[in-house]
Amino acid sequence: MTRYPGEEGVSEVIGVVLLVGVTVLAVAVMAALFLSGPQPDEIPHATIVAGNKSGSLTLAHEGGDPLREGEYRIYIENESGFVDGTGSFSKPEDGVWSIGGALVYNGTEKPERVVVTAISGGGETILAEPEFRGGGTAGFSPDPVEPGTVSDGGGNGSEETPISIVIPGIGTTMKFVKIGGDCRSFVSANVTNVSVTRVDFLLYGYATDSSKHYDDHQKNVTWVPGNGTYEARLGGIPPGQICDGDTVVVVAIAFNETNFVVGCDARTVKIERTN
Repeated sequence: MTRYPGEEGVSEVIGVVLLVGVTVLAVAVMAALFLSGPQPDEIPHATIVAGNKSGSLTLAHEGGDPLREGEYRIYIENESGFVDGTGSFSKPEDGVWSIGGALVYNGTEKPERVVVTAISGGGETILAEPEFRGGGTAGFSPDPVEPGTVSDGGGNGSEETPISIVIPGIGTTMKFVKIGGDCRSFVSANVTNVSVTRVDFLLYGYATDSSKHYDDHQKNVTWVPGNGTYEARLGGIPPGQICDGDTVVVVAIAFNETNFVVGCDARTVKIERTN
């Protein structure tokens, strides 16, 4: 058989091209098989915080993905270590633990720690380890007020509220006195909870009229042992801005030594100018 010059080179080039083609095809097939397979489940994320509702531990969902029943577990730590305590908590409404929902612990043991996990793709991921006060034999005491909760509409507090505002004077008026160049009013707060270590006061005008500037705040106000109250002067308002009959809102917030809000009281009052 007759061979032509350069024939061997042509054969080698064809062989290389075929080899590259087979390799590319194999890679494409492997990629298709991998990409067409089941994808791993997305891990949910949620912000879970602990609270206290009438002596019972609660876990509140404050942000992130909703969690369906079976998609989360709640582990509690007791003397024996961590155990699955999901069944000891109330079930979420409609079977979905979503933002704003809270689960109440109904177990008999007082957990020292709580860990919330998400179940996804056959595995578990820690979502949160909410911090809370109490636990062990001490239970959950004292009982803090839930965020946004204040006393009754009369502003006189309640048996479960560890702080109540006291405004000197008779009736529902707040007396402002001119001190120096400004007008101020004396307010105080009775505290029935021994864990309270700080009280802040807020004052603001109830009306939406921006021309009335009654806003003031006093942080960490003075504790008066003889009276058993926290006392402050609110106001610092120029005399020309004080109008008899205007409505203001007074708020007292109580904190413990760990900066946790344990009580809140608020009331609306009418201003009375005395001089």
